[in-house]
Amino acid sequence: MLDVCSCAQTSNGVKIFIDSADIEEIKKYLDAGLCDGVTTNPTTFFKLGIRGEDIKKKALEIARLINPRPLSVEVTSENPKEIYRQAKEFSTWALNIAVKVTITDSRGNSLLSVINRLIREGIMVNVTAVMTFNQSILAAKAIHEGAKSSDAKKPHFVSIFLGRIAEEYGIETSFNVVKNFRGWLDLYKFDDVEILAASIRTPENIEYWGRAGAHVMTIPPEAISKSLLSARTKETVAQFIKDAKE
Repeated sequence: MLDVCSCAQTSNGVKIFIDSADIEEIKKYLDAGLCDGVTTNPTTFFKLGIRGEDIKKKALEIARLINPRPLSVEVTSENPKEIYRQAKEFSTWALNIAVKVTITDSRGNSLLSVINRLIREGIMVNVTAVMTFNQSILAAKAIHEGAKSSDAKKPHFVSIFLGRIAEEYGIETSFNVVKNFRGWLDLYKFDDVEILAASIRTPENIEYWGRAGAHVMTIPPEAISKSLLSARTKETVAQFIKDAKE
């Protein structure tokens, strides 16, 4: 197992996780001070042609690069026994691996029992595919109870898919899910749970959901790159350079 330190839970302001398995993109944002962690899923690996045993190799490469920041790696089963087996295996790869587990299976059956068990056994978990306030608080309760029974003090995450909520119910609903959930966590002092704003697609998403109260935003590189662009900034810089030469 990769020898790394435990992931710190404290942070000044909102954290940014890079939603990518592309090493060069991750390096770029590490160098810029914009990478507090990385999230992956089967789709991000598939887009880069990474399959099978190559996923482990790539995960180890990313984990070393971003140590001690967390790297989320998703299980590829919805069977609780297989989820548990995969999660235990993934957690041996590096100490900064957070195992992504969906809150339910594709039939709507809860996976909170296996999530709670993993946390009790000291594994960092990212509960993903969360769409509602009710799902959020139930996931937080499962995490909190598991963390109380574990000696491993690690952050755990609830990933709310804001882009998908906005598509179905509107952007105000997506904003309120995060805002209300953050208020609930603060009220009951669930300090072992961090809200992860996921399914961010545009600079407008970053601006809007960055004010909603999430602890973390997981952002694809293309959305970060677009957020840095402004025609007026480019014009101003060009003017500065022109004037300096003259």
